[in-house]
Amino acid sequence: MQSIQKIKEEMYLNVDMAELMEVLKGIAISEFWALAKKQGRFARFMKAFDGFFDIVDFHQVRHPMATGQGKLALLMVTSNEGFMGGLNTRVINAALANPEADAAEWIIVGEQGANQLAGMNKRFKAFPGVVSEECYDASVQLRDHIMQETRKGAFGRLTVYYPKSVSFMVQRVEEVNILPCRELFQKKGKTSAIGPGELIIESSLQSMIQYLVETWIVQRFYEILEDSKLAEFSARTVHLEESFQLLQERGKGIRFQYLRSWHELIDKGMRDIFSAQSIRRKARKVLNMNVSGQ
Repeated sequence: MQSIQKIKEEMYLNVDMAELMEVLKGIAISEFWALAKKQGRFARFMKAFDGFFDIVDFHQVRHPMATGQGKLALLMVTSNEGFMGGLNTRVINAALANPEADAAEWIIVGEQGANQLAGMNKRFKAFPGVVSEECYDASVQLRDHIMQETRKGAFGRLTVYYPKSVSFMVQRVEEVNILPCRELFQKKGKTSAIGPGELIIESSLQSMIQYLVETWIVQRFYEILEDSKLAEFSARTVHLEESFQLLQERGKGIRFQYLRSWHELIDKGMRDIFSAQSIRRKARKVLNMNVSGQ
């Protein structure tokens, strides 16, 4: 059995860990709601962005990024943070389940996810984990890499796997096809309110499409990365709450063990005192008898 001092130290350590979990949970909750308040700006941007397609007719123009030809690339977004409850593994497993996964090009965001892929002997292009304040910069870096690889012919299709927060308590892995970006040109350019001859176009449609595609890809990556951060904060909160509850239950057991050991120590002390007093009484009685006999 552990000494009462060891049990006391373990009890204090458990209390400190529970307080730490409570603080980390509060931070994750505040980060979640701070980021969630910003999500509406993506819808406003896409509404304005779609309006541009109502001015110029693009639907008959062919572009390499709208054809869907070439090799497939799989992009996975993972987190470097702890207390994720296996969310990174779920993202990677979803990508592995793709029917073309064995022959695909692999791209991953986040060092922890990259370490998992390295353990599977996969060849991949890795990007560092993203913090909330750097989502846009990371989106531009991803866009630049995608554009460079598609121009080289490394791949012509791109599917992204990332965690998305369905609610504060539930996260799921989303699968989104970025390339080909057919949805960008579908049913566009057919409702123009500008009559013939009223619009002057100086750039070629191909150049305009290239610019719009790159802008759209950055925006989609930006939205995906922020959705991933939301899922990360909510998953961390749930996992921290579970850990906090476990520590609370464990703390009850440690306190019970401490009190029981303390009572046993008191009982032992009382028994020792009683035994010592009994021995002294017997010794005194024997001594008195010897004195009387002399």
